Amino acid sequence: MTTTAIHEESAAQRLADQLAANRHLLLTTADGTPLTDATWVVPDGAALGIWVPADGRAARQVLRRSRVFVVPCDGHGRPAGRRVPARAAVCDPDTTARYRTALINKYGFPALLRLARSRLRRGLDGTVGIRITLIDRERLLTAEAWHPSGWYSLN
Repeated sequence: MTTTAIHEESAAQRLADQLAANRHLLLTTADGTPLTDATWVVPDGAALGIWVPADGRAARQVLRRSRVFVVPCDGHGRPAGRRVPARAAVCDPDTTARYRTALINKYGFPALLRLARSRLRRGLDGTVGIRITLIDRERLLTAEAWHPSGWYSLN
């Protein structure tokens, strides 16, 4: 691994750590439309994890299109920083359970109450975790342009 790749990886890790240190995170589309209200965020290695309703807008959008933006925000959903491009994926039940435990560890009793209420209202399968992997902006700008292959046709 080259020193540039190590530097990029550590920069992405630092940014993920900074976002995970915030109390709330806002998930938005490319045009800035919020997919979630202010939601709690937990670290997941070099990525971030959030917990949302399985039938909610965020889960449906992530299943359709994985490109999202994350923004640190206050408890009312007002942005408190810059938008960061990311890829999101709906997690399996084991990872979702790990996120629930991480929420309790980070937020304590309020998270325990919210998780218990959610389990009573929606059941265990009523919520899912979403894993958010940050995309390095420089990598987006310097990526090789897409060129269609010889067999590609607009018709």
